[in-house]
Amino acid sequence: MIADWLTIALQKTILIRAIKVALVVGTILMIINHGDVMLSDGLSIKEYTKIILTYLVPYCVSTYSSSEAVCAAENLPSIHTLLDAHIKQKSLKLAQAAQTTKTGLGRLIVRMKQEMNDKSS
Repeated sequence: MIADWLTIALQKTILIRAIKVALVVGTILMIINHGDVMLSDGLSIKEYTKIILTYLVPYCVSTYSSSEAVCAAENLPSIHTLLDAHIKQKSLKLAQAAQTTKTGLGRLIVRMKQEMNDKSS
């Protein structure tokens, strides 16, 4: 299901819109946040990294909001719902594995907890 959301996010119309938003908003933010450094003593690697992130953030926000709008219009689950279900599924598998595995690390953890309880008593 997450792959379906990514397919929507990578649609040509969404990509083009996100690039346009990133160029306009990113340029405005770059001038506001880094204009003084650009006009004075030049840019370091650190400044170039910040500028790239300045463009990346509006791109991600635009992609996210457009993808969520498509999901809502087509009655598909949002990325939050998909990630929540994925995390719950992985957590359940991990909990089941921990309960069925009573050897090795599981025994060590139980023994360490018992020792900690004994020391605090």
